[in-house]
Amino acid sequence: MPKPEGIAHSLREGGWGLERARYVAREVEADRRAVRALVETLFGDDAETRKRAGDVARRITERDAAPLERYADELAGLLAEVPLEESRTRWHLGLVVARTAHTREQRLRAGRLMELLMEDESNVARCSAVEGIGLLATGEVSLREIAEEMIAKALQEGTKAMKCRAREAKRRIEKADRKQPKSNHEWKRMAGSN
Repeated sequence: MPKPEGIAHSLREGGWGLERARYVAREVEADRRAVRALVETLFGDDAETRKRAGDVARRITERDAAPLERYADELAGLLAEVPLEESRTRWHLGLVVARTAHTREQRLRAGRLMELLMEDESNVARCSAVEGIGLLATGEVSLREIAEEMIAKALQEGTKAMKCRAREAKRRIEKADRKQPKSNHEWKRMAGSN
């Protein structure tokens, strides 16, 4: 397992790709000090290292968001400040922010950030927005209308990648709706229709 001070070095050295990102994520995720070092690296000055750190954070949250949940507010603040030209970092952070938001306030803030990402020039950032709002809307019913609008727009105007993410986000929300307990009003309406 890399030492926390070695995380930044590990991210800077050599080529980068999916396998390396996954490897570093597995090495970092179980070590709280290493996770903290990863977050600190996200706030560093080097754009390439930030992008790689964002990629690792994304891979960690694909498996389990818990190691990064304590940094949800910091990560949302960072996403709001990452320069537009760092589209890959924004892409990774969009998903990380959506996955780590675990309170209502965090989900609502993340939802606003997904709306802003949806207006980004970068297709990867917009794809992140669609996927992220789908994740958020499953846990925050008040985001459903915004999610439905973003998904509809992505299905109508998006690239193939965006349409794929929009279909998945729509399925995720529909599945969450099926699991939600019915309100008294819905039960009465359903009972009256039989």
